[in-house]
Amino acid sequence: MSDAVGQSGDGGRPQVVALTGFMGSGKTTVGRALAALLEWEFVDLDAMIEAREGRAIREIFRSEGEAEFRQIEQAALRECLAGCVHPTVIALGGGTFVSVRNKRLLHEARACSIFLEVPVEELLSRCANSAEGEASNPRPLAGDSKEFRRLQEERLPWYRRANLTIDASGKTAEEIAREIAELLRRRIAK
Repeated sequence: MSDAVGQSGDGGRPQVVALTGFMGSGKTTVGRALAALLEWEFVDLDAMIEAREGRAIREIFRSEGEAEFRQIEQAALRECLAGCVHPTVIALGGGTFVSVRNKRLLHEARACSIFLEVPVEELLSRCANSAEGEASNPRPLAGDSKEFRRLQEERLPWYRRANLTIDASGKTAEEIAREIAELLRRRIAK
């Protein structure tokens, strides 16, 4: 299936799809499913950052602060996009798409950005369920529903600037991946 949607049509540059959305929206899970379906490469930007830095993102935030983390994130995204030699699905971090500089990098790479939209109540439920029993919750904001809702609401207008929006509520990762693959086929057929 990769030949159907793998090239972006600009002289062989590989297609890049960047999944965005708030924490718990399924970017990584859907990204893996989509990459498997299309037979593309997959990159989880947060995992890439953690591997490069040798520590968890929550530790980077705690010790360096958000501003420094965003610089690290931008460098990682630039490196990731420059290294795409095959069609690639990238799962962005929850705040990556909010940066004008990161959006510019994605635009310059001709990446197709896709917002995985999920209602805030479902996001809260997903994050709370994934954090149960974890001493070092990777999603500390899930414990403060007021702050969680505020941040999600603040980021929502940015997410909605993505090239495509997918309703990811109540669907399996495989269902969402098939829906995205069909949308990509239609975009290329135009």
